[in-house]
Amino acid sequence: MGRERKFNTGDLFHETKKLVIQAGYEGFTIGQLATQLGVTRAAIYKYYQNKDELLLDFMIEEMRNTIESLSSIPTELPFLEKIDILLKKIFASKELHLILGMQHVISTKGAPLLEAKKEKLSSMHGELYRPLIHIVHQGKNEGHIEKDMPDELLLGFIFQSISIPNHSGMEDEQVLNYTKKLILNGIQQNK
Repeated sequence: MGRERKFNTGDLFHETKKLVIQAGYEGFTIGQLATQLGVTRAAIYKYYQNKDELLLDFMIEEMRNTIESLSSIPTELPFLEKIDILLKKIFASKELHLILGMQHVISTKGAPLLEAKKEKLSSMHGELYRPLIHIVHQGKNEGHIEKDMPDELLLGFIFQSISIPNHSGMEDEQVLNYTKKLILNGIQQNK
């Protein structure tokens, strides 16, 4: 018997992301993942008891990476530069909403480890918005955003608008530019 091919967490999560986006929760299997990595299923089961545990760890890592990316926006920039960077960063991780939606399918009944991982994901949602609240407040202070606009609603709108499917076939950069216009100017024609 030959030596088992080695893989690291980065490889594991990279292939998991590709498979999850392609096949969804129901279509994702440890067997497919093992094939993509060139390892046996047993090699993956050494680290994870089942696909749900693996997927929750993957979601936590995706959330951690997104929070880190969004938190890296320089604080000294003016609002319009920050919102541009923010939208590009959110657009770069537009699959996050799809990925995180899988957690609702995962049953934690009788599985305290899975329950703890889901609780961790839930707590990370607050961390996701925390660095962005400062950008919204800056936009309000600089006169770009109406002061009475609820922060959470505005941030939710920004995140959701990036998740809108591109059925028109436009280039990503064009979609990003139109999304930015809609967020900053709405649908009213400038007069």
